[in-house]
Amino acid sequence: MSTWFVYNTPAFNAAIRNAMGDQAQHGRQAAALPRPERATPAGLHTDLALAREEIQELKRERDALKRRVQLSLSAEIDNAAHTDLVGRIHYLERQNQALPRDFAEAHARAEKLAGQREEAEETIGSLRLALREAMRAVP
Repeated sequence: MSTWFVYNTPAFNAAIRNAMGDQAQHGRQAAALPRPERATPAGLHTDLALAREEIQELKRERDALKRRVQLSLSAEIDNAAHTDLVGRIHYLERQNQALPRDFAEAHARAEKLAGQREEAEETIGSLRLALREAMRAVP
């Protein structure tokens, strides 16, 4: 904007002089504040309605973001739980496949030990009998 235009246009010139007068009387910040006569009740109600609408929109946005975070976290937990469960299932399947083999081995060992026990009992019985005969043979 040119200086000539400011000084030669009465409306601009008056507005600039009023602003300079406000700054001289109240300081720089006072001149920047809106005048009280500009804030009408209707304007304040409109500002209040706009502020309330903005607050509602921010709350909706917050709730939407909160839902997204919850879904994201639950998906991560589900994936972790799923991975753990799959690993646990594989482990249990391996254990289940090993059980019949382990049972067969234990059963065979038990049969072998039972046979050894019977053999040992027979040996003990025959040794007792031989001991008795040997004791009778001694004068």
